Order: sequence, then C-alpha cells, then structure tokens
Amino acid sequence: MVPPIVKRFLISFGQNYWLGFLTFIASSAIAGVVAFQPPAQPPKPTYKAIGQLTFSEPPPAFTSTGSQLQQEGRAVSKNTLLSERVLKGVMEKLQLTQEEIYEIRQKTLQITFPGQEENKDKKTETPQSQVIVLEYTDKQSPTKATLILETFMKEMVDYSRWVNTSELRGKIEALSKRLSQVQKELRAAENKFYRYISQQGSDLLAIQDGSLFSGITGSQQRQRELQLSLQEIEGRINSLINQLGLTPEQAYTSVALSADPILANLRARILQTEIEFERRQIDLRPEHPVIVKLLKEKKANESLLQQRAKELIGSRDLTPIPLSQIRQDSSLDPGRQQLASQLLVLQTERAGLIKQLQSIVKTEQQLRQQYEKFPDKQLQQAGLVQAVEFQRIVYQNILTALVDAQAAEAETVGSLTVAFPATYQPAPPWQPENRSRTLIILAGAGIGIVGGAGVILLLALLDDRLHSPQELRDALADREVPILGQLPFIYRSLVQEDQSPILLEGESGDLSFYERLRSNLRRLVSDTSKVILITSITNEEGKSVTAYNLAIASAQAGKRTLLVEADLRSPSKVQWLQITPDPEASIEPLRYYAARTDAISLVPAIANLYVLPSPGPQRQAAAIIESSELQLLLKDARGRFDMVIVDSPSLSRCNDALLIESLTDGLLLVTRPGLTRSSLLNEAIDQLSEAEVPVLGAVINGVENLEVPSTIPLEPIGVDSELSTQEKVVEQKKVGVRAGL
Repeated sequence: MVPPIVKRFLISFGQNYWLGFLTFIASSAIAGVVAFQPPAQPPKPTYKAIGQLTFSEPPPAFTSTGSQLQQEGRAVSKNTLLSERVLKGVMEKLQLTQEEIYEIRQKTLQITFPGQEENKDKKTETPQSQVIVLEYTDKQSPTKATLILETFMKEMVDYSRWVNTSELRGKIEALSKRLSQVQKELRAAENKFYRYISQQGSDLLAIQDGSLFSGITGSQQRQRELQLSLQEIEGRINSLINQLGLTPEQAYTSVALSADPILANLRARILQTEIEFERRQIDLRPEHPVIVKLLKEKKANESLLQQRAKELIGSRDLTPIPLSQIRQDSSLDPGRQQLASQLLVLQTERAGLIKQLQSIVKTEQQLRQQYEKFPDKQLQQAGLVQAVEFQRIVYQNILTALVDAQAAEAETVGSLTVAFPATYQPAPPWQPENRSRTLIILAGAGIGIVGGAGVILLLALLDDRLHSPQELRDALADREVPILGQLPFIYRSLVQEDQSPILLEGESGDLSFYERLRSNLRRLVSDTSKVILITSITNEEGKSVTAYNLAIASAQAGKRTLLVEADLRSPSKVQWLQITPDPEASIEPLRYYAARTDAISLVPAIANLYVLPSPGPQRQAAAIIESSELQLLLKDARGRFDMVIVDSPSLSRCNDALLIESLTDGLLLVTRPGLTRSSLLNEAIDQLSEAEVPVLGAVINGVENLEVPSTIPLEPIGVDSELSTQEKVVEQKKVGVRAGL
C-alpha cells in the first residue's frame, strides 16, 4: 500500500510537474554558466610592507593624573592612529592626494591590535601581546610600500606624543574654567546663606531663646483677663436690660428722644389736643369746624413729632416712624434715663474689649505661625549650610585635580614607539584554480532535481485537500462521522458532452452503489424518518448528482419518492429527468409552492419518482425557504411519500441548508477526493455540531475504479471497514468531467 505522503507527492507531481521541471532547468542552466566561465586571470602583482608598533615603557609618575594618562595612552584604536593629523602629515611629506590617502585608509592599510592576531594553522587566537601590527599593500613597487608604511609609523608615534600632551593641556584648561565657575557658585551659595540669616535670624533666635513662646503665653493670659471683663460687663448689661425692658439700641433711641425739649413740647401739645378733642367730641359732630381744626392741629403736631424724632435718631429709612413708638420711646422718666445711659456706657465698653480681644487673638495666631514655621526654617538653614559645604568640597577637589594635572604636564611622554621597522614581505606565488566542468554540471543537475522535488513536496504539504478516499475516511473517522457509502466516478459523459451524470437506465451498474447507500440509510434511520437533507462542503463535490441518483434508486426500489430542489440560488436541473420547469415559477415562487399538487411533477422515465423543481435563481432565497408555503409543502410531502430527498446548497456558499434542516429528519454530507479540503470539512462539522444538526453520515463521491458489488450489504460502511476494490481498466481517454455541481 502506497503511503499517504507518497500519494500526495505523486498527485502534486501530476499537477505541478512543470514547476519542478523549471526548477531543474534553472539549476542546470546556472551550473552550466558557472562551469563554462573562463578561468580566472592571474592577479596583478602587489607588494606588502609590514611594521610593528609597541607601547613605550612610561617613566615613573609621581601624580595620579600622570598614571592615568599613561593608562589612557595605551587605549588606542584605528581611528586614533589614522586621525586627521596623521593623514595630513603623511600627505605633506609624501605629496599624496586626498583620494590616495582615502584609499590607503579604507583599503590598503590594515592595523591589527594586541589580542586580534589569529593563528592561521590552528584557527585559534594567539596569546595577547603589546605589539600593533601594520600591513600596507602597494601595486607599484616594494620601495614605495616600505616608504609609505614607514612614514605612517613615524606620524603615529609623533601623534601619540602630541595626543598625550594636548589632552593634558586641554584638561588643565577645562579644570581652570571649571574652577572659576565653581568659585562663583560657592560665593553665590554663601551669599544666599548670609541673606537668609539676615532675614530670618531674628525669628530663629527668638524661638531658640524662648521669647516667642513667652509672647504666646502672655497673649493667652491677656485673653483670659479680657474674657473675664467681658463676662462681667455682659452680666451688668443683661441686668439693665431686664430692669428697663429695652435692648441697647432701644435704650439709645429712648434716651435721645426723652432728653429733647422740642420733642417733649410737641408731645405735650399733641396730648393737650387729644384731651380737647375728647371733650369736644361729646357735644359736637365730626364735621364741626372745631373738630376739624383739632384734627388738623393733631396731624400737624404728629408730623412735626415724626420729623424731629427722625432728626434725633438719624434714621435713614424712608418709612415714617410710627407715632406710637415715638411717644413710647420718648416717655422715659429721669431715673430710667439714667439707667439707659449706664446701659449705653457698658455697651461701648463691651465693644472696646471685644476689639482688644480680637487684636490679641490675631497677634497670638501670628506668633503661632512663626513657631510652626520654625522646623521649615531650620531645614532651609541646614540645606543652605549643606549647599555651601558641597560647593566648598567641589572647589577643593577641582583645585586638587588642577594642581595634579599641572604637575603631571612635565611627566608626559609618547605612548608608542617603533618595535619593528617597515619591511617588504614577498607574496607567495599564484596558483590557478582547478575546476571540473562535468562535476559542476552534475552537481547543478542534482540540486535541480532535489529542489524541484522539494518544491513539489512543499506544495503537496501546503495543499489541505484530501486526495484519496482513505484520507477522507480518516478525516471523517477523526470527527466520528459514519461513512454510509462510496459512490463511483461516472464516465458516461466522457464520449458525449450532452450526456448528464444521472443514471436513468435501471440496468446501470453504477446505480447499485446508490442502492447500497439507500439501504444503509434505511437501516440507520427509523421508519418515521422520511425527509433526508443532502448537502456538501463546496459546489463541486456532487451533492446534486448524489441526490438525483439516490432518488432514482429509491424509486426503483418501489418507494414513492419525492426529489425537492431546495437550491434556490441556482437554476433547476430537472432537464436531466426530461422535465421542463415552469417558467412562471421564478416570477411568483410563493404562489408556486402554495399550489402543492401543481408544483410537483411526475418523472416520465422512472416510476414512483416525483420532483419539485426549483424556481431559482432567486435573490431572496432565504426568505422563500423560511416561508410558510414551502414549510407546509414539505410537511404535506412527509405524509404523501415514502421518502423525500432535499437537495440544498453547499455549506460554504450559504446557510440555506441550516435553515431548512429543521423540516428534515437528518443531514447527509457529500465529500469527494481531490476537492474536499480538510479545513473546510472540520469547520463545517463544527458548525453542524454547534447548531445541533443531526448528521446521519457522509458519502465519498467520485471514487474511481470501484468494483460493482455482487450483493448489497445491509450494514453501513464503518469508519474502519475496508472496501474491496480492484483495478478497473478504462480504455477511453478520461477527460476531466466531474460528477457533481
């Protein structure tokens, strides 16, 4: 038995052999081009000069700066050795151009630092040394190569001495500038500390010697004394208020009105007029001139009384003061006037004491705020002291470093010296490359064969189609979907293209496979299950052919069978059964389904077979499927027919099969080798499981070289069962005609 991977490779090879052939041709062509390349020409002669620099032994250093500079002088790099100063010195001495110097820097001059040498024989690094190796390659002469390298080495040594000295001078200059700046910062910190002490020193001293605390205590004692005085005065004020029955404001008004002689005269005149009015009123009528005159005199006196009272008490209210209140407030006797005057004096003393108490409380609050700010002021003072000390330390450190750098200036020498002068090194003789053209071509052909096979194998692995019935059986077994049968690939339309894949002839051998499928369905489902829904994953797996031929097998078995074309998104295929569809059905599909008897047609060529043609294609197919007319028609068909087979659209196209599934007793899934994809199959089974759709099983359609069974089995084909097959010779050429839509 051929392994599945080999079969996949063979199928992919049959489909993509041209791609592998192109890969083989391309690899062979490249190998041929490489093999017939002309032999390499001997290189032009070059002259290499080699020299060595080493680190010089520094003299004894008596300062830390001198020791540090000696260590820094050993940390050199390629950019340091080939600095602008070195390149400029070489250009001036050898009269070179800018382009020549650039080429030397980038290409012909190589510098190897300590620790970078490689042992070419053992491919390991040699022990580190203190030697810098310089190699220069020239195309003209060994003398020029030696001269250029020697000049570079001298300029590098001089540059090392200049760098150490210049770095030291630059450090001294930087330290001098920094020292001046730090000195200014130190003075600024000291001035800031002195200003703070001059502003806040008295407060800090007052807190420290206790005078501020004494002031707070004295203020509290004075507050208690004033509060006692206020309590005494308020007691006396309350006693006078109880005696007089007047508030201080009322007492002020009464004293002012009672002490005025004009007001007393007006009040006496009003009283006299009232007495005269009472006496005259007994004998005279209200309209008598005397009565009228008395009333006018009374009114005039009352008006004068109100004006005088307003002048005395200074009322700013535009509303006139009532006469009754004026006469009542101005009727104090001398004794009560004296008590009212005492009440006013006590009220004045009370207001003065309250002002004093408020002033003392405010002063105490200010003293307390100063006392509460004492920790912050202490922190500010400590921070200023620390800032001054920090600036002094920085100043002292920079001053020490400056003195150290000035002392180290005399100790500095160059860090590099010439260890080995520039010397010419002869190059080894050139040996031409020996290539075998035959071996290169064979290697290219082998790579092309392997590459082409790899490309074909990669395409086979990336293709998720299930190419063989065994792969389909394994995939369905993994998802626990029973296999109800295998259906053959129908070749009847190979010779004549107008032939349909429907098996109308009863003696056709291929029809026996559909009879086996029908018997497996009857064994699997109950007797009450009559309506079978047939669908597929995609449109090319043969669901419609399966539905038609299964209906023919059922009708020939003596069962009254109805075939329902439920794919309303495609045209009807009843012409396969030699039936002409109703042209008006697509115009009014609901009325078409409402006329149940007229919609169903009898197939003339096959007894017991009826068909309900599709009025498609329809734009609103889902609405028609969910209509009550179609549902009533299917319910009526359940009682009139022994078996109802519903051909629905594929699951990848739409959800019409899921909409009509509730009117059926189960779903039959159609698959086909070479067309069914593993990913879509698993997705469809997951979708059916989530929708709780009863899946009766699956059939494998389009299986080639199936042997016509001698007997019809009574049990469905299990997942692990082996189907007996043998090779079937097909003499005519197979044109790629598929058995499904």
